[in-house]
Amino acid sequence: MSVAARWTTLAACLLALLLGSLGAPRTASADAVQFCRANMNLVLSPFDVALSPFITAKDTYYGLTEVDDEILIKIVAAAPGYVWLTTVQIGGGVIRFAAGIFEFFPGAFTFFREGTTGPLYRSQDETWQMYNTEWGPCPIRFGSSYNTINEG
Repeated sequence: MSVAARWTTLAACLLALLLGSLGAPRTASADAVQFCRANMNLVLSPFDVALSPFITAKDTYYGLTEVDDEILIKIVAAAPGYVWLTTVQIGGGVIRFAAGIFEFFPGAFTFFREGTTGPLYRSQDETWQMYNTEWGPCPIRFGSSYNTINEG
């Protein structure tokens, strides 16, 4: 990189800082919820995938004991249903990871604007989880059942 290009870049950065500091003063309104959610999705989605056999077993047991189907249907559908729900569970973990990627960069910019942005998908708020707590602005949830999203 030439010396002229470095000076031009430095001048552009200083000009941007000067113009940014000339804005009207206002109270701080940083919101870290979306950024925390993005990071939690990136970090904890592998746990959803790893725990999918256990979560699916719980969901299958619930379906076998609580749904009023004929006993023959329960017997025949138990094994294929377990396999199907496991793939749905793994897919939910992968989608959670992708949503973390999609929310990461916009979440970094929410520090500079007012208001909260809702999640890209609603599943984490409407499912049961093996572990669920709030740590400051960051929701820590893993072991989520993506199979029971529409219940309740």
